[in-house]
Amino acid sequence: MSTFPELPPAPSGEELSPLPDEAAGIEERLRRSEERYRSLVAATAQIVWVANAQGLVEEDSPSWRAYTGQSFEEVRGLGWLEAVHPDDRPGTLHVWSQALASGGFYEIEYRIRRYDGVYRTFWVRGVPVREADGRIREWVGTCTDITDRKRLEDELVQTAYEATLRANQLEATFEAMTDAVFIFDCDGRILSVNAAARRLLHWLAPLPEREMTVDDYLAQLNLRDANGQPLAHEQWPSRRLLRGEVLADAPLSDLLVCLPNGCERRISVSGSPVRDDRGCVIGAVAIGRDVTERYLLERRTHEALEALLALAEALVEIPRDLTGPQRQPASSPSPATEVSCGEQRHEITHRLARLICQVLNCRQVSIVHLRAENEVLQLLAHAGDEAAGEHWQRWLPVDRPLEPQLSRCFPAEAVAALRADRLLGQRGHDGSVMPLLAGKRYTAVIAPMLIDQQLIGLIRIEHAEREHDYSVEEMALIKAVARLAALVTEHERLLHERAEARANELALRESNRRMDEFLSIASHELRTPLTTIKGNVQLARRHLQRLPLSDEQRQKLAIVQELLERTDRQTGLLTRLVRDLLESSRAQADRLVLQRRPENLVAIVRQTVSDLQSTAAHRRIRLLMAGQELTQECEPAPIVVLADAESIGLVVTNYLTNAIKYSPRESPIEVLIEREERQARVSVSDQGPGLPPAEQQRIWERFYRVPGIQAQGSASPGLGLGLHICKTIIERHEGTVGVISQPGAGSTFWFTLPLLMDSDQGSGDG
Repeated sequence: MSTFPELPPAPSGEELSPLPDEAAGIEERLRRSEERYRSLVAATAQIVWVANAQGLVEEDSPSWRAYTGQSFEEVRGLGWLEAVHPDDRPGTLHVWSQALASGGFYEIEYRIRRYDGVYRTFWVRGVPVREADGRIREWVGTCTDITDRKRLEDELVQTAYEATLRANQLEATFEAMTDAVFIFDCDGRILSVNAAARRLLHWLAPLPEREMTVDDYLAQLNLRDANGQPLAHEQWPSRRLLRGEVLADAPLSDLLVCLPNGCERRISVSGSPVRDDRGCVIGAVAIGRDVTERYLLERRTHEALEALLALAEALVEIPRDLTGPQRQPASSPSPATEVSCGEQRHEITHRLARLICQVLNCRQVSIVHLRAENEVLQLLAHAGDEAAGEHWQRWLPVDRPLEPQLSRCFPAEAVAALRADRLLGQRGHDGSVMPLLAGKRYTAVIAPMLIDQQLIGLIRIEHAEREHDYSVEEMALIKAVARLAALVTEHERLLHERAEARANELALRESNRRMDEFLSIASHELRTPLTTIKGNVQLARRHLQRLPLSDEQRQKLAIVQELLERTDRQTGLLTRLVRDLLESSRAQADRLVLQRRPENLVAIVRQTVSDLQSTAAHRRIRLLMAGQELTQECEPAPIVVLADAESIGLVVTNYLTNAIKYSPRESPIEVLIEREERQARVSVSDQGPGLPPAEQQRIWERFYRVPGIQAQGSASPGLGLGLHICKTIIERHEGTVGVISQPGAGSTFWFTLPLLMDSDQGSGDG
């Protein structure tokens, strides 16, 4: 229906015959109307076209020709279709034909080629012009350029689609997070929780259907801090977050929750307040994680580490009665002395069995020695059920003679497996053995004790559970404990033999030779497997990087690459831990041996810096002397000291390792060598977090670590032995150690050594 008012019908008959003056007026009005129409067409940005009743163009359209570049002859008839995009022509012609047939409005969208060949999108609309009798006289239409509007609409649609997709992704991520996420407003009302949060709430105390605040919910729980003390209301995580605090530092944000069944769970809470554009807190996001298993594992690891340290200390422990002077000849030893040595030897072995029980969480442990001369099994120690210890031969697989030999008590294939450092498992009560496989349940495990690939004994372990499923990690730990127990047992045996041989010089020399051989074997046994593991891991990483894999395969193998990198880092950490444990234990037992001779301190420091720089290429280490940086071409005057070069290099290495570990990655490290009157001074300066005055003396203590100071990146914080070892070595060199530090201003660790004067040449100590 037209929106224009209807005009009155035109007069008929003679009333249509105007007078001459009236005709002239009508023509003038028509001329003006046509000029007005043409001006309107010229002023509009649209293309105006006219077609006859059959839909053919017979009248010129300057705006169409100006836009398309077509001539009037090219536009005439249906020639204008040549300017329409080829893909749009069939649809355009079909809609135009329908409009001609129905006499209705013509509306369509199609692309028109501009004079420069560029197609743009137009909205085309045509209306019929009718005679008084209703017949269509012609068609008048316009073409409106909607390219920019359409692009904007497409962009809006795409933006809306991407926003919806992003919202769905965030929602999926929110729901898939393994940590419990809580969102609440400034009044503490819970707005949203994810699936993990719903599971945690159902486990702790189900969230009611009615609306409630976080404080209302927390009031139902018996909240305590990490130390087990009741948690004050103002220290509740929700209140701290709404006060504007950011919760991030465990264990300060750990909470203890007592469940209705009496069990206690440790929940780590972190979160951040949500602020508006004015900085006002309008809500908060809190994240909760059940860290009970992790906490128990850390505590278990700490206890195992303490037990392993005790094993390492037992490795170098020298009983007083075994090393004290013996004035009595070896041919006639005192019975009291024999009893004392035997009691101490058995005490050490039983202590070892108890420590293995603690490390491996065992119900029973039996340590059996294999005599080298006849391969007879002999019980050395037992921990657990004493009655089972008295009848230890009952678990042997085959015969049980008074002096059971290895080849008679175990099948040949089992003996071969033990000599190949493989674990055996036992099931049931018949004593049959089989190779231990991960994921299978066994009543007991038999581990070989090897020294230099020679079988010296066995350890039989019964887990706290009657039947236990041993994981790969547990199997590796059992092997490590068996190897360390072999070292302790062999060390104990050698010490006992040395005590018995101290009566004459020949026996003493032989005992010392065997002790030196043992120390060499111990070093080889502890370090060679770690070196092999580290090399194999690095080779595996290189092979993975060189494999011709697709992107999908690389994504699937990314977790393998990450595990190999983690194993490489942990192997390096274990190597340093073993070194620190042995060095600390030797120092504690006063067994630290130094070979002091005249050495150039500058050369020692320079070589150590060069070695460490090659392994930490991402860090800049500057070596300074007399205010000048030492380069490869510089040859400064030597500073001669009486020192064990390897031990002094270890001190410099520990100083530099700590500087790398606790200072920002981009900050330089400076090593300064100075000559001060009768002593030399070496200092290592970093830009780390610094130390408060109260901690600057305690850091030299054994196993002490400064609280609140974290290693940079993924570096391990260590055991707190490095600086203690440094202090022991320097003091044995008659020098001093110290530190200059302020919180937030970095630290400078230094040590001094006395200069070697001419009168001191040739002196030294071991």
